[in-house]
This record gives sequence, structure tokens and C-alpha cells, in this order.
Amino acid sequence: NIQKATMGKSKVEYEDPVVIEEGARKILSELSDDQVEQAAKSSYAYFTGNNPDREECALAMAKRHFVADKGDHDLALTRMKNAINFFDKIGVNEMRRCFSESDNGGSLDKMRKMIEADVAAGRLSVCGRDISGRAIHVVVCRNKITDDLDALLRGHIYMIERTIAITERRTNGKVEKSIVAYDFSGVNSSHVLSMKSFRAIGAALQDFYPERLHCTYMIDVPNFFRYLWNLFSPFLDPVTKKKVVFVNGEAEKEELFDYVMDEKDVMPYIRPGGKMPAEVDMPTFLYKVPFDYGFGEDLNSSCRSL
Repeated sequence: NIQKATMGKSKVEYEDPVVIEEGARKILSELSDDQVEQAAKSSYAYFTGNNPDREECALAMAKRHFVADKGDHDLALTRMKNAINFFDKIGVNEMRRCFSESDNGGSLDKMRKMIEADVAAGRLSVCGRDISGRAIHVVVCRNKITDDLDALLRGHIYMIERTIAITERRTNGKVEKSIVAYDFSGVNSSHVLSMKSFRAIGAALQDFYPERLHCTYMIDVPNFFRYLWNLFSPFLDPVTKKKVVFVNGEAEKEELFDYVMDEKDVMPYIRPGGKMPAEVDMPTFLYKVPFDYGFGEDLNSSCRSL
């Protein structure tokens, strides 16, 4: 009984590869065939047919939930089902297609308009990587925010899905976690998300994307935001909060990023002298760059999905 074998165990025990494998397989055994299919589609490589191994891709999602919920079978199973329902309700598969296909005013066109309402001003994009191939989800905080919470949530989920897909392709599925890098330069209080928006996005990330975040870098943060962080951060899971790193000034950037990010692979706000574009051309990124490629990346790159 995997649940009895893992509940109350130490971190070392519930993160043991054998325990994780068995726990994840037990979770899959309690899903319907359609739920397993949707779980497999959490992999963009499976969604596009580049990785036809349904069980492997579905198992990866089950493993993430099992680890995130510390081996609690019932909780991991419930949260995985909730995540599958969320992906269907918010339209993740439509997000993946809406900038490359059109359906004459149908669901794809509606989805595209909602996402553009949030991201067109260049607040969110994906550009660059670390030395392990993790894609960098770029957040330029001074750029415009939509007032529509539904559009805001879909814009953020769209960019998270792209970040995951890019990381998956670059690393042939070997790396599942990505990076978020906030650019706070030029920010004032009018650029900050409302508490309602922050909580909605934070809840979606914690509940439906467990074990997907490697690190969040808060770069060139003004003093007023540190005060706001003290108000917002209690709503974050303690594990997620530990992954947040504040970085201010060129000296700190060089010290922190020198061994984890190459200059040629990052934007200059992250590393002084970074060779990736300083700004992202959003129409190009949204309409011309494939979903599993970052802006500024060589489209002839040989590193593709499984």
C-alpha cells in the first residue's frame, strides 16, 4: 500500500526514485483513460506527437504531484485530477494552437484575443536559458497589465506553458523545471498586480504546476516592492517562497549569475553584457516563433523534443 508506505515518511524516503515510481503508477491506475490522456498532454512533446509514449508523459505528471504532496497518495491524486480539470477548463490545448491557427471567431480566436490582452505590451515572454537548458520566463513589470482577470490568468498560463515546452525541447525532456526572471527597473506602484490577481495566479501555479519552478529571480527591486512582498509572500507555499531570490545591481548579478547563465544566452537586464535581445518583439514572438522556441533562439537548433 503506497499511501501507507509513504505518509509520514522523511523527505529522503518520499523522494526515493523507487517510491516515486510506485506512487505515481498507483495514481495513474486510479485515473480514467481520458484523464491519463490529458495528463500525457501536459507534455508538449506528446501533444505534438514528438514523443508518442503516453504512459511516460502521464507518469511524469503523476510523479510531480506525488513529490509535491510529500507522498500523500490521496492528496496527490485529488490535486492531479483538479489540475487536469483546470487545464481543460482554461483551454491549455487551445492556447498552444491559437497563434498558429484560426477558426473564424471560434474558440481559438477568442483565446488569442484574451492572451494578447495580457501579453501584447511585452510584460510576459520567454527569452534565454541557463546553462542547464532551463528556459527563462521573462516578466517586465513596468509594461502594461490588463484589468481583465480572466485574460490576465490566461496570459500567464500561456507563457508558463511555453516556458515548459521550450525547456522540454531543449533538454529532451530531462529537465522539467524552468526559471522566472522579473525585471523591476522603472517600476512604480501603478505597475504592481492587485492582491486578487496575485492570489489567483499564485494559486494556479502552486496547485496545478507543482515541481515546475527551479528559481524566481527578482531583479533590481525598488524598496517599496520589498514592503509589498512582505504582504504578498504569506500567500505562497513555503517551498515556493524559498526559491525566490532578490538581485540588485551589477555586482550582485555578476556574482550570482556568472556560473549559472552564459552571457550569450541571457538578456542584458539579467547579466550586464547579455547578448540576447534587450526587448522582445511580441508580434514576432507570438505569431512567427514556434510555441516551443524562445524569442531570439536559433530556429534551426538541433535540440528538439523527444
